[in-house]
Amino acid sequence: MTAQTQETRTIYVLLTRSETYFSRLIHYFTAGEFTHASIGLEGPAGSFYSFARKYPRLPFPGGFMEERVDRGFFSLHPHIPCCLYELEVSEETYRYLYQRLHTMYAQRERYGYNLLGVLSALFRLPLARQHHKFCSEFVAEMLWESGAAELPRQPALIRPMDICGLEALRPIHRGEVGTLAGVAA
Repeated sequence: MTAQTQETRTIYVLLTRSETYFSRLIHYFTAGEFTHASIGLEGPAGSFYSFARKYPRLPFPGGFMEERVDRGFFSLHPHIPCCLYELEVSEETYRYLYQRLHTMYAQRERYGYNLLGVLSALFRLPLARQHHKFCSEFVAEMLWESGAAELPRQPALIRPMDICGLEALRPIHRGEVGTLAGVAA
């Protein structure tokens, strides 16, 4: 009798820190190297999903967004620092994340940015809201709900730098966000 091996897939977590006023404010309070988190399934040059600004040149409004390194905000700011992580997950976990992300994106007008949650999290007070998330809360929630990673605390208290410390994640690229398109998946 041979052991059956389960097929695995790879997902990606991208951490960045821009020079926007909001990113600077988060950096001031957290002293974290990175201030924004997003999750992707297609590799470095593919789509990432997060809660962020809806328009590249305007800080508000915010909501559920598809981000790509070759367009939108990142294409306007290709020199911002980033760290890309990969995580091996089961086929079942990958399918869950795929379905969840695509369903949310199809209904993206229902979602808003959880600014109150960010402010609350700075004081270690969780403020989870049903259709409002901030970037690291969202990424942490996706990893936790899918079973891809264990969290040190509830998603509404996870900061971008907390994601760096997740045991299962493996860094595969550190540099400028504009160089990600050339990183092989």
